[in-house]
Amino acid sequence: MASEKTPNLGLNQIDRTSPKTTYFDLEKYLDQNWRAVDDFAGDVNDGVNAIKKRLDTTDRKAVTLEPGVQMVHAEKASPFSLTGLNGRTLVNLLGRWGNLSSLTGITPYQSVIELDTSNKGIMPNSLKVTIKSGYTVGVGFYSAFKFLAGKYYVAIARVKVGNSTNAGISAPDIQEGTTVTDKSRFNTSWFRVAPTSDVTSNIDLRIQGAEGQYSYFEAMRIYEISATEYTALATMTDDQIDTKYPYVDSVMPVRNPYAIRYGENLLPSFYEWNLHANVIALEPYKLQLKATAGEQGSSVIFPCAPNTNYKISGTFPIGTYVRVVFYDVNGSVISDLFSTTIKTPVNCYRMGIVFLNNNAEGAKGTFVFENIMLNIGSGPKPFKTREDSMLALQTDLYADPVTGANADTVFERDGQYFKSKKWQGLTLDGNRAWVLGDAAASAGVRQVKVVGLAAGALAASGIGTKFDGKLLPQGSTGNTADTNAVNAGGDVYIAIPLADSGWADSYFPTSDDIKAYFYGYKAYDANTITPAQAQAATTATWTGTGTKYWVQRVGAANYTQSAPQTSYAGYTPYQLVYQLATPTVEPIVSEGQLAFNEGDNQVEVGTGIVLREKAKLYQETDTKRWNINNGSPGGYQESLLNYRVDKFFGIYRNSRPEKWMLYPNTTTTAGALAQKEGSNFEATAVYTVSYFAFMPSPKSAFSGSYAANEKTLLSDLVESVQQANTRLSVVENKKADKDSPVWITPTLLNGWVASGQITPQYRRVGDKVQIRMRVQSGAIGSAIFKLPLEYRPNQYTVLSIQSYSGTQDVLAVLIIDTNGNVIPSAGSNNQVNIFVEFVLS
Repeated sequence: MASEKTPNLGLNQIDRTSPKTTYFDLEKYLDQNWRAVDDFAGDVNDGVNAIKKRLDTTDRKAVTLEPGVQMVHAEKASPFSLTGLNGRTLVNLLGRWGNLSSLTGITPYQSVIELDTSNKGIMPNSLKVTIKSGYTVGVGFYSAFKFLAGKYYVAIARVKVGNSTNAGISAPDIQEGTTVTDKSRFNTSWFRVAPTSDVTSNIDLRIQGAEGQYSYFEAMRIYEISATEYTALATMTDDQIDTKYPYVDSVMPVRNPYAIRYGENLLPSFYEWNLHANVIALEPYKLQLKATAGEQGSSVIFPCAPNTNYKISGTFPIGTYVRVVFYDVNGSVISDLFSTTIKTPVNCYRMGIVFLNNNAEGAKGTFVFENIMLNIGSGPKPFKTREDSMLALQTDLYADPVTGANADTVFERDGQYFKSKKWQGLTLDGNRAWVLGDAAASAGVRQVKVVGLAAGALAASGIGTKFDGKLLPQGSTGNTADTNAVNAGGDVYIAIPLADSGWADSYFPTSDDIKAYFYGYKAYDANTITPAQAQAATTATWTGTGTKYWVQRVGAANYTQSAPQTSYAGYTPYQLVYQLATPTVEPIVSEGQLAFNEGDNQVEVGTGIVLREKAKLYQETDTKRWNINNGSPGGYQESLLNYRVDKFFGIYRNSRPEKWMLYPNTTTTAGALAQKEGSNFEATAVYTVSYFAFMPSPKSAFSGSYAANEKTLLSDLVESVQQANTRLSVVENKKADKDSPVWITPTLLNGWVASGQITPQYRRVGDKVQIRMRVQSGAIGSAIFKLPLEYRPNQYTVLSIQSYSGTQDVLAVLIIDTNGNVIPSAGSNNQVNIFVEFVLS
């Protein structure tokens, strides 16, 4: 009988039936066995150490989420922890001219120019330039742009050749841009320049070919950049340059950044699809087509990663098929295929999925698609509904526009996000306390100011933009037209040219005059000129004599006879951004928690998300459907949201998600549309909307880490629970205060004393403050008491109250100012009765 081995360690056993056992083999029965025991112990120790490391030692994996769509492989399903997100500012030196949404300011040369809404890439329209008869070159140009010595510039436009030979941008006699010949899509044309002396040049949008030939331009911008960035341009591709320096209007920070991890099932529910008229979404992932002919398709388009494998699976009825369409960054079709196994092209940016019935005999009938799954990889996975994970931050993040220094940064503390704020943005409209500036009037310019508006400003750090998008560089506090100035005391100065204001040099505008200007109006003498003449005039239209009217500065020449108190649709107020002398920290609005699934994750980083905007709803009179953001011509403008909508992310009723029928961003001029049947609508509910907006903005990477083992996951879980409980307790305390608000007895001031049995008191109930008291003896016009900070209104508040003179009731007025002073401004001090409530808004 052969020697046996032990079943677990494989140790040699002595064969006691053999006479050879009289000879004890030390090598076989001792050394080999001990080596086997030692190897086993080593394996056990390695395994124990590995487990110990996973359970006793934290291990995090750093990851940087770059702008755009990418794949991230996670070791474990775990939350993402943000460690870095920096601001960035782009300043388009062409202002808003480069969006080419108007022919104003574009001069044709040997060409005919027009706006085109059918050939466009990322903008609402393009500029079409057509060569005039008798020429081989046509140009639309921006006149007299000044390049300054010692600075570095990059000029970029997106160009699509129509039927001309080529097209591109240039600064004649200074620098030619790259040439585009592609007729299928918008491509990048660009040039860089670093002048050694100041030089002025036109900026040409130029095409070459024959008469009658044309090409298209969009998203023209010129940025001042650093020397390092200027050098790096030489090694970058055209598309990389277009991505790094995206188009913005005038001045734009990183606005409302987000990072979203799409679900394991990448397909949106059928409620978000563009459905054929014969199709009904029975459930989120159940679609019914009652076909009356062949190839009646329903489709959806969504982000994807380039050069990546995807797989579609689910229940597809016989007689149907799937079409997959690939799109580039411009939205142009790259290619398509008819397969459920997918490999995206290298330049793919979005992917479209179309479900259709066959175009053949028997194509008519009822077809049901159900439980459709699209996952990363070449093999199918079990069906799941799509569950995205997202971190969205509603904030502006600035930095020095040239060097990137002094950037705003985001950090997390105790589960809440904060901004280290180094820049401040302001809207300069008619609501500000405008007064005439310090400098005397000079030829065609008036200086105006607001005292102390830019509190904490670093002197001479302002970057301004005018109502037409023109940049207002930092100037002195003198009288240089179209400049801004910010001083260390926080005073803001703007120099206004006569052509915009209409004020003659001899006229000294009042505060109301200046406010009217910043509401978007121009003063004129209605006795001598018409509103249209006044709007177009570049000379004085108001000298202080005659009949003063005001005409809108932008758009139609609408006018008013009384001093304007508000602005109007189409007018964009002045803007100012300045650096803070001392950075501050402030909490920012956020939503969600980004988390990775174990394995591959598709993640998108971008900007322009809007969180929980209150919806303005409109009901159609015929269908009774309710609308959000219906921008149909002549239609439902009152339902429009604050920004043009690219895609809805969530619609909420009383803060709870709700299903609406969603239509794509090409549905109306306002972008995406949401509708709901009237029978499912709750009139008393509050509806809010989160959505992705068409909001050109620079983007920034999210830097962070995620847990790579069990110990780190447990630590993160414990910390998250602790933070959640802390925040919950704060919310509960606030709710308790709201449910049972406590009356507070103030200290009376200025000789005021209680009168009768009503104790002077106040309290806060939600966003309202209530005051009850009967007082006497103080001086009318002096404060009775002062409200603490969290009880003060943010605007001057006037309320009607009652007073008693001793013989009769006397009408009285109560003023509550923004400093919290509660002041009776009229009535009798014999007895003042106050029973009021006001809203903190």
